[in-house]
Amino acid sequence: MTLYPARLFWIIFSTLIFTLSCSSTQTVEAPSEITTDSFPFEASSAFDRLSRAIQIETVSLENEDEIDFAPYEEFKSFLSENYPALHANTEIHYINKYTILIEWRGSNEELKPGLFIGHYDVVPVKEDAVEFWSFAPFGGEQAEGFIWGRGALDDKAGILSVVEAAEYLIRSGHENERSFFIALHHDEEIGGLNGAARVSQFLESRDIEVEFLMDEGPPVAENIIDNIDVPLAMIGVAEKGSLNLELVYRQEGGHSSMPPRQTVISTLSRAINRIEQRPMKAHYRGLITETFEPLIPYMSFTQRLAFNNTWLFSGKIKRELGKNPATNAALRTTAAKTIFEAGFKENVLPVEGRVIINFRLHPNDTIDDVIAYVRRRIDNPDIQINVMDRARNPSPVSDTRAAPYSMLKQTIQEIFDQALVSPSLFVAASDSRHFHNLTENIYRFRPIRATHDDRARVHGIDERIRKENYLEMIQFQIQLMQNLSGPL
Repeated sequence: MTLYPARLFWIIFSTLIFTLSCSSTQTVEAPSEITTDSFPFEASSAFDRLSRAIQIETVSLENEDEIDFAPYEEFKSFLSENYPALHANTEIHYINKYTILIEWRGSNEELKPGLFIGHYDVVPVKEDAVEFWSFAPFGGEQAEGFIWGRGALDDKAGILSVVEAAEYLIRSGHENERSFFIALHHDEEIGGLNGAARVSQFLESRDIEVEFLMDEGPPVAENIIDNIDVPLAMIGVAEKGSLNLELVYRQEGGHSSMPPRQTVISTLSRAINRIEQRPMKAHYRGLITETFEPLIPYMSFTQRLAFNNTWLFSGKIKRELGKNPATNAALRTTAAKTIFEAGFKENVLPVEGRVIINFRLHPNDTIDDVIAYVRRRIDNPDIQINVMDRARNPSPVSDTRAAPYSMLKQTIQEIFDQALVSPSLFVAASDSRHFHNLTENIYRFRPIRATHDDRARVHGIDERIRKENYLEMIQFQIQLMQNLSGPL
C-alpha cells in the first residue's frame, strides 16, 4: 500500500492526538469506613494466629504415602479453637477427612450461594535451602514489619483473612442474605484431586449452583512496568492450562573412548535448544490489552504512543514485555525445562535419556497445538513424546460484565483506593479449575501488595507478608462479604 504525503500526515497527526488525549477511565470509590480499630480483637492477635498457622507444617508431597497428616489434624484443631463464633454458627463439613468446608447459611434461599476457596497445604522447604532463609521457614517469626514463613503468601494469609473476616462479621451480628461456603483445601499443591475436586462433587451432589467463586490469584502489583508507581490490582478471569511433556531418546551405548558424533545427551540438548530458540507465538490482543489499558495514562509518552497504537507497535510491545518473566508469561505459552536425566557413569555412554518440559498454556493454544509445535521444533522422529498426567487446557474466560466481577472491582477500589483494577490471565494453577461445573463466574485475586521481588518468594526463600498488608487483607474480605451478601 502506498502512503501519499497527505494521508501519511493525517495518520501521524491522529495517532499523536489519540496518544496525548489518553486519560484514565476508572473512577475510584471512597475508602471503606471499616478500620482495624473496629475489629473485635487486637491486631496483634490476628498476627499471632497467622504466625501460629505458619508453624503448623502442613506440607504436601507428590508421593501422598510420604505425607505426615498429623499437622493437618493440628490445623483443623487450630481453626476450631481460634475461631469459636464461626464454628458455633456454621456447619462444618470435613471432605475427604482433611479439606474443611464451612457452610454459612443466609436468610434468603432464593439467592445462589457464594464460594470462597483457598488452601492450607504448602510446598516443602529443601534442607539445603534452610540456611538461606532470614528466619526459620516454619517459625512464623514476626520481625521487621513482616510475618515470615512458608505459606505466608501461598496461601495461609489468604485463607485466614477470609476466616478472620467471617469470624468478625458473625461476632458483630452481621446477617447475610446470601449463603456462603468457605472451602479450605488440603492438597492444592499436588493437584487438588482429593480436596477441591471432592468439594465440587459434594456441592454438585446437593444440586448446588454458586453465584460466584473467589479464589487465590494475582495480587495488587506494584511497579509492574518501569517508572510507573501506581499499583495495579489484577483479577484473574482466566487461568493457563498445564502440560508436562516427556521427551525420551534411546540409542546404543558403549564406552566413552569411542563416542558417536551424536549422543543421547547431545540429541536431547539440541531438541531443548530448538524449543528455547523459537518459543511459541506471543499474543498482544484480547485479555492482555485489557490488563494494561488502565496503566496507559500513567506511562511515558513513548510508551503511550506504543500501547495506544498496537496496530503499528505490537511487535515492539511484545518484545519489551517478553523481557520480563511475569509479563512474558501473560503473552504466550511458556516452556520450562524442569528435569533432565541421562547417564550413570562418567565413562559409559547413556543408552537412554529423558527431558520433562512443563508448558503453561495460553488461552489461544491447546494441548494439541503444543504437541504439534514440539514435534515440529525438535524435528526428530526418533525422539518419543509422551503426555504425562494432569494435562489440561486453559480455562474459560469469566465475564467481566457480570455483577460479581463489578462488586469485586468496587471492593478493591474501596480498600485499595490508589489502585487501578483490570482483568488478567492467571499464569499459575489454582483449585478453581475444579469448579467450572458449578459457576461461570470464577475470579482469582488475593489482596496482597506485591513487587517483582515477591514473585521469587512464592515457593522460594524468605516467604513473608507485611503486617499492615495482612490487616488490609482482612479488611478487604470483610468488605467483600458485606458487598456480596445481598442481591447483586
